[in-house]
Amino acid sequence: MELYQIKTFVVVAEEGNITRAAKHLHASQSTISLHIKSLEEEFDVRLFLRTPKGMQPTPEGKQLLEKARDILDSVEKFEYEARTMKGELSGVARVGLQTSPVYLRTPQLIKLIKEKFPALSLHLVQMPTWTIRSDIAARKLDGGFFYSNSPPEDVDGILLEKTILHVVGPASWEERMASANWEDLARLDWIWTPEECSFNVKLEETFSARDLKVSKAMIADSEDTHNALVKSGNGITVMRGDEAAEGVEKGEFYIWPGGHIEVGLYFGFPRKKENDPVVRALLDCVEKVWEKA
Repeated sequence: MELYQIKTFVVVAEEGNITRAAKHLHASQSTISLHIKSLEEEFDVRLFLRTPKGMQPTPEGKQLLEKARDILDSVEKFEYEARTMKGELSGVARVGLQTSPVYLRTPQLIKLIKEKFPALSLHLVQMPTWTIRSDIAARKLDGGFFYSNSPPEDVDGILLEKTILHVVGPASWEERMASANWEDLARLDWIWTPEECSFNVKLEETFSARDLKVSKAMIADSEDTHNALVKSGNGITVMRGDEAAEGVEKGEFYIWPGGHIEVGLYFGFPRKKENDPVVRALLDCVEKVWEKA
């Protein structure tokens, strides 16, 4: 058994697809298949079921998957510790951003990392909250920011703040919204969020608790799209306080005065990797940046 075979096994399990695994590992599909076949023959155990939905680990495969991840973690830790014996952490830290880099204090984070770990490079990737969480769980990212209504179970994370979300409509809707209650709001056209979004979950809870059915005029998964649709008078949505205030200042938005909702802003990292040198460096810097605010 070779280390590259173990890595292939883990990547195929995480991707659920030979083609994607081959792309991830920069190898041919036939090479990936051969590695899996070699492992199965060496230990006389079937690791995957080939299904129409992709490569699904067998019960035996699931059991061995955690052991394989532990092996890769140990090797990764060995490599990092060997590199840092010279007193300098190097490599690339992959970090997911789910919203405005300014709001996430990314400029301050970059500055601090450059000061403390000059040989460590940052690879910043903009993507939705739900994609960040899944990519952290699959160890495609070393860390990332995401919203969540409760402490995440699929990854480890630290709570940075409770983010306040205001109900926001076009400035021209002030008269319709000023004295509205939640029942009135439910009848207005809403620019809704995808099911995977933490905003969606919180809004569903808020209206369901009042036994209200919402008029969902459209669904959009981008903050920029929500902002543009509100500005153009297509409906109302929820928005971070800083974004809402900026729109009000420009005469584009009206903030409903009847209340707000909250979601947690987290910085997450792969399970059981808090002692990994790169993850540790990220956590230290993120905590310091958010402590200073």
